[in-house]
Amino acid sequence: MMRNDSAPAGRGKTILIVILIAANLLMLAIAIITVPPNLGGIIKKNETPAAVKPSSSRTAKEPADMPEPADKPAQSEKYAQADEPAQAETAVNELSTYERPDLGDFLWYTEDVFYNGVPDGAAIIDNVKYTTGGWKGLIIYDPDNDYGANAWEFLNVDIAGTEEELEVTLDWYMLFISGEGNSLDETDMEDIVYDGGWVGGGIRAFGLGELRLRRLYDLNDKQYAFGTLDTPDGIPAFIALVRP
Repeated sequence: MMRNDSAPAGRGKTILIVILIAANLLMLAIAIITVPPNLGGIIKKNETPAAVKPSSSRTAKEPADMPEPADKPAQSEKYAQADEPAQAETAVNELSTYERPDLGDFLWYTEDVFYNGVPDGAAIIDNVKYTTGGWKGLIIYDPDNDYGANAWEFLNVDIAGTEEELEVTLDWYMLFISGEGNSLDETDMEDIVYDGGWVGGGIRAFGLGELRLRRLYDLNDKQYAFGTLDTPDGIPAFIALVRP
């Protein structure tokens, strides 16, 4: 099994666990009191997301490209039906979602995949057409808090286009700032579009920085993806997607 070599360990894991508990409690309170489900589904966007500022000027190292694992899992049946593309496409489209995410959608990532990589038994997705549509998303900024800028951002992601011309749209939802212990509603912020393509078995796109979805896979009739986001201010960030 491939290990996610770009993910920090040690105290970074401790910080993630602490933030996980705090974020869970905060998002539960917000969901009950102030944020109705699917808020912002049709809202005019008029702001850009606030950048998370680093506490120093050093630049984060770009994670090395992850090589293809020697024991690459086989495709699941729904992706292997080359003679029935319409049926496979329909099966994937049924997974597409624009439901707003919450912390419970990403325990698979924060408690396992962030440290260990693709789990055993997963089927690697190796064609961009099986990734298009809507996803729930999470971005973790500065997970080791090296820059004093640890934050968790919940969003929705739409993937559209072809292998050569791909658009990845980030639709902002909520930002949890760990150092402040509060959250910001981002549903009125302007979407950001990343343009790119299918590169090296994943998605590489450029917009406000560089977005890399390095691993996409299917497990138990759900789709998962994870990778990195190189921000303009040099703060390391990790992104995870899931659907339905």
